Amino acid sequence: MRKHHNKLFYGKYTHKNVFDMPWAGILYPTSDENLQKMLDGTHIDTLHLNKMFHKVDDKVLRLAKFIMDYRKQMKFRIQQYSVIFYSNKDFAAKIVNTFWNHWNGSECLNPNAKKIDKHTVFCKRLPHGKYQYQVHLKKNVHTILKKSEIHTLWSFLTRNKNHCLVTNRYVKDYLMGFTPHCFHGYFYIDKAKMLTPIYMMAQKAIDKVIKFEKEKNGSN
Repeated sequence: MRKHHNKLFYGKYTHKNVFDMPWAGILYPTSDENLQKMLDGTHIDTLHLNKMFHKVDDKVLRLAKFIMDYRKQMKFRIQQYSVIFYSNKDFAAKIVNTFWNHWNGSECLNPNAKKIDKHTVFCKRLPHGKYQYQVHLKKNVHTILKKSEIHTLWSFLTRNKNHCLVTNRYVKDYLMGFTPHCFHGYFYIDKAKMLTPIYMMAQKAIDKVIKFEKEKNGSN
C-alpha cells in the first residue's frame, strides 16, 4: 500500500483503492433509484462499453448493492476501465475483501506528513517488497512506440525480471502484442540504474516516474 503526502482525498478520506472493473459503467446513473432497478431486474440488461457488450450479471449486482448499502461511508468514482473507492482505513479493508478479485492497488495518505515532491511517495514497505520506481506510460503510448520499440522494451523487462516487474495487465497485454492499444499503465523498477536503459528505449513514451522512499521505521 502506498503512502502519499499530506492532503486528504476529498478533504476527509485517508485511503484510495482502485479496482479493474471495465463493466462498471453499466451502473450509470448511480442513483439509488437506478441501482434498485438493477437489483429488481427492471433495468436494461446489456450495454456496449469499451468495445465490448456487458450484461447485468452477479458481479454488477454485487457492486450495485454495495454502493447502495455503504454510500454514506465512502466516495466512489466509476472511470472507463476502473472503479475508485475513497474511505477510511477500516472501511478500505472491507472494500478490498469484498472485491478482492478485481483489486488493482491502494494509496494511503498521511495528513501529518511534511509536503514532498509530487513524484515521491513515502511508504512503510516498498511495492512488492523491493521496487523503488514506478514507471508510468503516456495515455497514448500506442501511438508513440513502433512495434520494434515495443518488442525491445518487453525483451529488456523480461530479461531483467529480477529487477523489473509488470503487474498492470493493460501494459502487459500491450507489450506482449496481445492488443494494439494501451491507454494507461505502469511497471516497476528496483534500482535507479535500471532507468537509464529504459529511458534510452522509451523516453518519449514515459509520462512520469514515481519514486518510493521507505520510511525509517518501515520494513520489507
